[in-house]
Amino acid sequence: MRARILITRAVSRLGIEGPEAALALLAGVREIARRNEAPILEVQAHLQAGAIHVMCSNWIESLDELSHVEAHLDELVPRERCSALLNRGLASVSLGDLDRGRADLDRALDLAVTHGFAAQEYKARHNLGCVAYLAGDIPGALTLMREASEMPVDITTARGLLDLGKVLLDAGLIDEAETVLERGLEAARRDRQPLERGDVQLDLARSALLRGDVALARVRAGHAVRTFRSLHADRRTEEVELFGAAVDLGVGRHLTRAAKVAAKWATPTPVTPPERLATRIRAEVALARHDHETARTHLDQLGTDQHQSLGARLHEHLLASRVAAADGDPARATAMLEDAAEELALEQGGVHSMEIRAGLAFHAARIRDADVAVATDSGSLPQLFESVERWRAASHRAPPLRPPDDERTAALVGQLRRLRQRDDDSPLSSTQREVVVLQGEITDRLRAAQGSRAEADVRAVGFEQTVQAATARDATVVTFHEVRGTLVRLVVGGGATSQSVLGPVREIAAVTSRLTSDVRAAAVARPSMAAFLARARESSLREVDALLLQGVQLTGTVVVVPTVALTALPWRALPSLREHPVVAAPSATAWVRRPVRAGREPVVASLSGPGLPRGREEVRAVAEAWGRHTEAFSGTTTNGYAVSADVRSALASASVVHLAAHGHHVDQSPLFSSLDMADGPVFAHELRAPLAAELVVLSACDVGRSRGRTGDEPLGLAAALLGLGVQCVVAATNPVHDDVAAAAMVDLHARLVAGTDVAAALQQTAVAVPGAEAFCAYGSTWSRATIDQ
Repeated sequence: MRARILITRAVSRLGIEGPEAALALLAGVREIARRNEAPILEVQAHLQAGAIHVMCSNWIESLDELSHVEAHLDELVPRERCSALLNRGLASVSLGDLDRGRADLDRALDLAVTHGFAAQEYKARHNLGCVAYLAGDIPGALTLMREASEMPVDITTARGLLDLGKVLLDAGLIDEAETVLERGLEAARRDRQPLERGDVQLDLARSALLRGDVALARVRAGHAVRTFRSLHADRRTEEVELFGAAVDLGVGRHLTRAAKVAAKWATPTPVTPPERLATRIRAEVALARHDHETARTHLDQLGTDQHQSLGARLHEHLLASRVAAADGDPARATAMLEDAAEELALEQGGVHSMEIRAGLAFHAARIRDADVAVATDSGSLPQLFESVERWRAASHRAPPLRPPDDERTAALVGQLRRLRQRDDDSPLSSTQREVVVLQGEITDRLRAAQGSRAEADVRAVGFEQTVQAATARDATVVTFHEVRGTLVRLVVGGGATSQSVLGPVREIAAVTSRLTSDVRAAAVARPSMAAFLARARESSLREVDALLLQGVQLTGTVVVVPTVALTALPWRALPSLREHPVVAAPSATAWVRRPVRAGREPVVASLSGPGLPRGREEVRAVAEAWGRHTEAFSGTTTNGYAVSADVRSALASASVVHLAAHGHHVDQSPLFSSLDMADGPVFAHELRAPLAAELVVLSACDVGRSRGRTGDEPLGLAAALLGLGVQCVVAATNPVHDDVAAAAMVDLHARLVAGTDVAAALQQTAVAVPGAEAFCAYGSTWSRATIDQ
């Protein structure tokens, strides 16, 4: 009885006096057990010691303790046997042995389900989610963690929230990760779990670093150090110090201190994430000291098939590229960077969620910035163009998006559609609160959907290939990118190439933000303010035009590839572009690879949603313009308006789809941007590849807008359609008067029927219909196939 009491007391001793005191207590228990010839008590003491080592992240020591349990595993009661398997599985996983860890956790899950151990079942499912995460399966990790979180168990939430936060960080969903981690920090404080509190503080520091906020990362890391030191958790303290060394090294500071901290983790065969980070730090210090041989030796130690996070793998690619460059082999250095960019695109292809695809680009920030900086310093415009392009909108090189086709998700979308039909837009209303909950559940299910990496075309186009495409299509490609806080413009086409430094990113962002506000204000102005706001709009347009396009010799179609900060601009309205066909593309690669001519005779669907005074007249005129090519879509409501199923059906079968409806861009959740149909909104989230549509014309307000992410990854309805494989999307970035939209769309389709391509037709329509410059072509242009009229 005394031994059992002491075994239980060891956990309390851990929290009060630290791991040494707890383990000393258990050593005393083992001595008692040996004196009294009670082998099971000795095994139970080893079991508890293994659990304590797990709590302290002493994985090797934990496996050593649990090795004494193996021979007696079947003699333990089921709950103890389940605990042993859980801890051994977690320790194996943490040391990189995912197969053994998964096997133990699967056995623990079977035991927990068989005997009704709800808490242990929760832990097994959750930890199997961690295994999926470490194996690079983010959708699988989110699925298993969601299943665990939905279990009705009375168990502390800090550890579960911490692990979910890690997955979200790895997925690049920084805002959500921080929200989850803050909840985990609150739970750890409430439940008096200091180790979990320190772990959360460290991950909050990592999230700040992903945002590029070095000062906040240091502050949060300092909180974690103080927490671990108060617990005498020396290894955890050293792990935070290692993170701090990586931060300092990233900004070129404290080389000697970074090397000293990393040396504490030195091992010829680095396995755990801290060991591998320390090895990368030592390689980076050696490179900074021009000791290329030592750097190469450290990188060779990392040569393993063991899965690492995307950020860690990209860091290794960066260091290997720098070693190759130092060896005087620029071709090999560039090849390694290309491999890294392709690896990012493949990783994005492994998920369905467009948000996660965009979020994963966060992890490429450091290697992208280093790549672009080196290319900038080289003075070679082709090299600079290719360095920018290989990182831009990599998710668009991944396979088309395919949301899960399951009944539960469909039911949730239907419920959301009905709620969004209600008029109560107050953010505090019960309807809006229910909308937020439903959107969260739908998002979780979509994020859990697997992608198909095998279909990815991951290599970005080169400079010469882009020049050839620009020449063949009579186009000028104008791309923008950021380097060292400065906005830079590259121009390819018109028989010449050029590079221009435009100015500080922050200053230009302020001007472009004012333009988008002025354009929107002018679009919805009351008659008494219309003239004043129109002048403000024109003034802002001229100012932005002078900043971004002054001095550029434009010929033919202008293909604009914007940065995150420039995605919402009304490009067609800029003075320098009014005389040219314009296409806004997510990347030069996306534009080059998309065809400009239809692959078949057009099959046209023209659909209208409710609430537009001239909506039915507009779609009737579009249908008449295309004549025999127009197909009717069944399922429309009795009043003649289309329902959401009609939209999905049209996109899946018609090559040209015209949608006249009220549109809504949701900036905080761009993939819940929508078009209003008779049964409620149809969301970007619910569209499903493969789409037959080559051209989609959205005669709606705002749905050309997108929210940019790091890596110039756009999110919104138009971006979603392009991600689903649509060749060209026509949309507006601001409100458009119903009469203007109707007149513009009829004029546009008449020109398309005559064989004019979309970009040229939009330019001509903008001249014929004042206000139509709000509409722009996205992705590429499109023109009908050559057929008999």
